[in-house]
Amino acid sequence: MPLALRTGSVMAFAAMAPPVSRWMSPEELARLAAMRARARAEQFAAGRWLARRLLAVTFGGDAAEWSLSAAEDAPPLATHTGGAVGTPVFLSIAHSGDHLACAVSDLPVGIDIEEMQPRKHLDTLIEATTTEAERGAVPALLDVGDELAKLEAFYDLWTLKEAWIKCHGGNLFRTMMGHVVEAVPVAMAHANGVTWRRDDAVLALTASAPLASVSVPNPAGWRLRAQQID
Repeated sequence: MPLALRTGSVMAFAAMAPPVSRWMSPEELARLAAMRARARAEQFAAGRWLARRLLAVTFGGDAAEWSLSAAEDAPPLATHTGGAVGTPVFLSIAHSGDHLACAVSDLPVGIDIEEMQPRKHLDTLIEATTTEAERGAVPALLDVGDELAKLEAFYDLWTLKEAWIKCHGGNLFRTMMGHVVEAVPVAMAHANGVTWRRDDAVLALTASAPLASVSVPNPAGWRLRAQQID
């Protein structure tokens, strides 16, 4: 399972990308033109260029030879305009503030990144978005003496479930509030999800195959499974 992962700065990738008219599709250019917020436009352009570079390095061709779809309600689909690459291609892009991340693979993959921000009513939010099994397996979720550890644990579970949605599809509200998926810590050898830190951000990666060989700093392994909802 070839899986490539890259993280970086939105501003850095936006600055190094060639003029978008040279490599974006008409669909992407139209979506970009509709963005009124400069920060959102930079995130979009930076993510699309990073994805193309990662696709080229992993599956071949030149970055500008890769075309990405631009639907707002679905992950981008990748096509190599220079010819077939001989294998299905899946990708996922995430950004938060100046943080950017992208993963590509020959199997479904999902990535999420969130800047850690204090959350109002954190205990209520944890109760609503985590299962009893998760709270039992991750004691920091209930730690009344360490608010930072509690916040980090919340973001671990939140980003994992967002990444799972990107990998498998689904509705954010139903997944979070309906407990459609459950994540518990496991050894990396058995993990299909992993979380790690980048400065003040929490990142999560999930895939439809084990992630034992993924290389990230200080990884925490997780096992995610779909729940049977009555």
